[in-house]
Amino acid sequence: MKRALAALGLSAAALMASAGMANAAPAGDVEIQGGCKVNICGSVMNESSVYIYAIKDWGDDGPAPGTEWRYLAPGQETPRDQDWDGFWVPCNASGRLAAWLPPGYWAWKDFTLSAGWAMKILTIEDAHVRHQSC
Repeated sequence: MKRALAALGLSAAALMASAGMANAAPAGDVEIQGGCKVNICGSVMNESSVYIYAIKDWGDDGPAPGTEWRYLAPGQETPRDQDWDGFWVPCNASGRLAAWLPPGYWAWKDFTLSAGWAMKILTIEDAHVRHQSC
């Protein structure tokens, strides 16, 4: 799915460039650096009142062995120029995922996650953990 979305995004970018609209999207020029696509990187935002952990790399069935886990206190987020692949919550959590879709708009969807579980996000998504109950 991640590859299909990446291919779709790159195809749309190529069409925009050939039509002379390469800079039309607010995200800017198309680049792939450090896992980011169209200047969009997978990011995690902790908008809840309880800590969470962002997960740098996702493996086949969960966090990749040896990957970086970043502690995010309430109000913190991952750096916008780095691609993060998921997050872990200590309590029952809810929030929203924002996905950047061609030709250039944000699509939002709600999520819930049980305490002690991790969730994968795509490179084109921002995860907003908005509430946790312990």
